[in-house]
Amino acid sequence: MTHAFTHSMQFSNSRLRDASLAPATLRTYTKNFNSFLSFSQLTLDTFLISRSSKIDRLLSASIEHLHSIGAPFDYASHALNGIIFRKPSLKLKLGVARQCLRGWRRMRHTSSHPPLTWELTVTIAVTQAKWGYHTCAVATILSFHYYLRVGELTRLRRSDIITPSDPRMGSGHVGMAIRLARTKTGVNQSVSITNRHVQELILAWLHHDSHRTSSSDLVFPFTPSHFRHLLHSTVSALGLSPTPYVPHSLRHGGATHDFMQGRSIEQIMFRGRWKAMEPARRYIQQGRAMLAQQNVPLELHRAGTSLARCLVPIMQHYFHTVPSQRLGSRRRVTFADRT
Repeated sequence: MTHAFTHSMQFSNSRLRDASLAPATLRTYTKNFNSFLSFSQLTLDTFLISRSSKIDRLLSASIEHLHSIGAPFDYASHALNGIIFRKPSLKLKLGVARQCLRGWRRMRHTSSHPPLTWELTVTIAVTQAKWGYHTCAVATILSFHYYLRVGELTRLRRSDIITPSDPRMGSGHVGMAIRLARTKTGVNQSVSITNRHVQELILAWLHHDSHRTSSSDLVFPFTPSHFRHLLHSTVSALGLSPTPYVPHSLRHGGATHDFMQGRSIEQIMFRGRWKAMEPARRYIQQGRAMLAQQNVPLELHRAGTSLARCLVPIMQHYFHTVPSQRLGSRRRVTFADRT
């Protein structure tokens, strides 16, 4: 058996190692690793037997190329991570490539995605409900209150909603909760739905959306991309552009809001499913500072404050009076012209 073939066998027999990464992360690493192989004109076998100095030189050239053509910085970063994941022995041997990444990071102009306030979140959700995008409106509220990542949100199934007196839970269960089958930090996690108004809103929506009763039906049957496009269109229609709000602004906003309301870092960390204290602390600390940099029209803040006081009745009103619109699976949505 040749040396290259032995390495190839080790590489291909990696299902357990692959399972250590979230599926989306694995796909990203694999895609950018394959792009590196293509750029470098390497095969898998030649990559596995190449010296670390050669891989470092080729990866540095690849990073320089990506920078020169205006590719996203993440492509280069994920290529490095993908190479190390597939050949861990290279972790400490790609010094030049790391220097190139460090230089790119210092040169690039980054636009941070700020958190959303509760008042703006309510205004966005009610606007979406008024347009007939009821499902997305409920998803917007849920994402804010329970720090849901967009992938967690779009994977929720009817069976993942734990209602009061749910026979599956026994007498020890009180209130409502959401089961998160797969998250960035692990599987089979959950978050309690403690806000009474959000409980009422979810139950009202499930009742209104009763034509989809199978436990395997998706609660929010749209893709992350469509949810992102709709949020962007709503923000533009409300006159909040060019602020770069994204679905993650809801998760960040909910955590920042709860911290400013007196909830401890530990409570937020548990609720948000963070693994380590330091990233959670930095995340929340940045949130308040980023809010102070935003320009929020006073009338929008006041409107959100008023709408929040009667959120459930308003949303129920639109559920029953405005025809429900659903996001398609292929068509990019644009709503900026709606009023």
